[in-house]
Parts: sequence; structure tokens; C-alpha cells
Amino acid sequence: MKSKDEVIACLNRDICICDTTIRDSENASGVVLSNTEKYKIAKLLDNAGIAQINVGMPMASAEEKKTVKRIARMGLQASIMSSNRAEKSDIDESLACEVDAVSIALPISDIQLEVRQWTRKWVMDKFYETAEYALDHGLYVSYVMEDAPRANTAFLMRCAMDAKELGVDRIVYSDSVGVGEPNATYDKIKMLREVTEMDVGVQMRNDFGMATANTLSAMKAGARFVDASIMGIGSRAGNAPLEEVALIAEELLNIDTKIDLPALKNVAVALAKASGRKIWESKPVFGSGCFAQESGINTAGDADSNDVLEPYDPAVVGGVREIVLGKHCSVESVIYTLSTLNINIDPDKAEELTALVKQNASDLHRSLTTDDLTELYDDLMTGSIFDDEDDEDDEDFVKIDSKDEDDEE
Repeated sequence: MKSKDEVIACLNRDICICDTTIRDSENASGVVLSNTEKYKIAKLLDNAGIAQINVGMPMASAEEKKTVKRIARMGLQASIMSSNRAEKSDIDESLACEVDAVSIALPISDIQLEVRQWTRKWVMDKFYETAEYALDHGLYVSYVMEDAPRANTAFLMRCAMDAKELGVDRIVYSDSVGVGEPNATYDKIKMLREVTEMDVGVQMRNDFGMATANTLSAMKAGARFVDASIMGIGSRAGNAPLEEVALIAEELLNIDTKIDLPALKNVAVALAKASGRKIWESKPVFGSGCFAQESGINTAGDADSNDVLEPYDPAVVGGVREIVLGKHCSVESVIYTLSTLNINIDPDKAEELTALVKQNASDLHRSLTTDDLTELYDDLMTGSIFDDEDDEDDEDFVKIDSKDEDDEE
């Protein structure tokens, strides 16, 4: 268990992206992770340089408590945080698990309070009592103000100021219902920073597909802490994806997150296996097709450039650029792919070969492999593409067929 000073030192980053994957994964419908899988994910997150990992709510069950305690005892470099209701008994459970940081969550919007039949005063008193107890026990304390976008602005600021006066370490603007929008998020975070002069964090849900955009706005407005999960896993539509937030901070805001971006792929693979939720092909950062291009290569040199047709070098996240030979590929794509095979081709022949590639890709309903390309190249260069030189409409125009595919089926 780290001391509070050690936790603060651990979180000393310009942007501190804190992980909630272990906490939120089982909030996603149909997802259940074993304790062993959670331990593995915690280790991989630590290897990737995540500063703080929220590993769950000890009071939820005996099994959850066991998981939290085990991870807290793994000797990770990261700070280990638990989630808590505003109850002293929850803090006692967290202390028993030997975590070094706690989040205390309470809704602050009137619509949420009305449903629970709570008053604003009750919320303030309950938070004060619980947070003071946690602080007295030497814990790093984060105050999560749930449904903050729908809260009365004056009450939001009052809760934040109470947290400051009490000595809470950070306040978190939580869009727990997922209704925030970027401009409003920017304004609220900027106001919280200016009024409280405290460390401000954000938790953004993705119900309207704006979790990443809201998080970007928050960081621009001065939020230093971000809670996010790998691939955005979480309840309903999930959270802001941690990998996207980290990449944005690094590449668009020029902020060193101290996170090993390529190492995050290892976490994603482990999570996908454990949760049964695949990494879809077009998933930013992790998707297998994230750096694949079929059209748009204008010159052979562009294929090696990371600033002409791509927003960042794939190597930044451990990715590999792929040129796809399909129906819409360019002559330059064909020339470039051949060059990677140490094959040079005359420009006129390259035009002919590209036409063959497009025709075959169209007829086979798939892109061509490098083996397909070299086969077409060999046939073109040996003159065996056409039975009759004048019959370009002949069926033999298509050299590659789907016979092998049909046989396999």
C-alpha cells in the first residue's frame, strides 16, 4: 500500500489517464471476468505505464473484495483505487483491501436526487462525513460528482468547493448518464478549474458517441485527470476508450502521458479474449484495418509517409501500414507493393497489371494477396494472360479464379 505522498508522486503527470477497465468490464452486459483474468489485465496495464487503476468495489461481494485485495498486494507501480459509496463501511472494506486511493461517488443532479428522495443537504453531509473519514485514514480521495452535466451549476460549484475545503485530492466531473456535449463540457470544466483551483478529472459515457470528444474538450479546458477504459468497455454504450484518449493527448495535444501506447494492444487482446468482445476491424488504434489503404496512394513515396494520408505514424501505437490491392487500388499501390517484393516494373506494364488486379478483385469479391499479384505479374510478363491478343473481352482476361476457394468449401 502506497502512502498518500507516494500516490501523489505517482500521479504527477501533465495528463493522468486512469484506467477503469477492471471496474467497468463487468458492468458491460454479458461480460464476466475471472479473478485470474483481472490479475493479468492489471499487470498488463501496469506494464503499459498506467498511473492509477480502479479495480472495483470491495463491498459489492466477497469475490470482488478478494480481487481488489489481491491486486493491491501485487506490488504494481500504479496506484490502486477502489470505488465506494458515501458510506464509512465502504471505506472500511477498502482499507481492509489495502488500496491506496478511493473514489467516493454521489449523484448531484436534482433529477437523480428526486428519484432517490435525497436532498442536496443530505448529499453534502454524507459526502463530508465519508470523505473526512477516508482522509483521516491517509487515503487519496477522489470525489465523483455523478450526472454532473444535468446538475444545477451553483450546486455543482458548491459541492466542488466543499471538497476543496475538506482537503479532497481531486474532483471528478462525471457524465454518468452520457448526455454531455463538448462545448458545455469545456465550459463546465474551465469553470471548475478557475473557481476551485483543484485537480479536476472527468468520466465520460458514450451513449451519444461523444465520450472521446467530451474528454478532449475537458483536457483542453484544464482537466488533468481522465477516467477511461480499454476499448471503452462499460455499461450501456461504454466509456471513453483509454487508447483513444491517450493517443489524442500525445498526438493532438502534444502531451506526454508516459503511457506505452503499443503496450496497450496487449491489454486489448487480453480483454477481448476474456470478455468475448472482439476488436473490430475498423477500431481506432487497435483495429486490424486501422492502417490499411486501398485507394488514395498518389505516389509510391506516399506509401512510406506518415503525414500525407495518415494522421500519425502507425508505429506510434505498434501498428503496421498495409496497402490493399483491391477494386479501387492505384497504379502507385501496385508499383509500391511490387517494390517491397524487389520487383521493378515498367510504367506501361504497371497500368496493365493494375487493370488486371482491379478486374480480379471485382470478380473474386476480395482484395488480392501478394501471391495473387506475383502470379498476375508473371502471366503478364510472359504474355499468357490472353489466348488471343486482340480479344481483350475474353474470359481468360481474369487469370485468378475462385476454384481453389470453392474446393476448400
